[in-house]
Amino acid sequence: CVDMSTAPVMWRASNGRELGRALARLRQQTGLTQEAMATRVGIERTYLTRMETGLATEQLQRVFAILREVGYELAIVARDNIG
Repeated sequence: CVDMSTAPVMWRASNGRELGRALARLRQQTGLTQEAMATRVGIERTYLTRMETGLATEQLQRVFAILREVGYELAIVARDNIG
């Protein structure tokens, strides 16, 4: 288990739409187009578009439902900050 108590949280997401906005902004900050990002991670650009607009997959909806049920949300931190 990683102690993230000192890592600055860049984004919080409690649903697919919030996660999608975070993914889009982080991608844009890197200067990558959707096409370039999709190619790098091995997915179709249209799938990335769906993710960035919050059209969550069934699995992602389940993850957020579980997190809500136990009183948590997803926190996105820069990898450099994880010990």
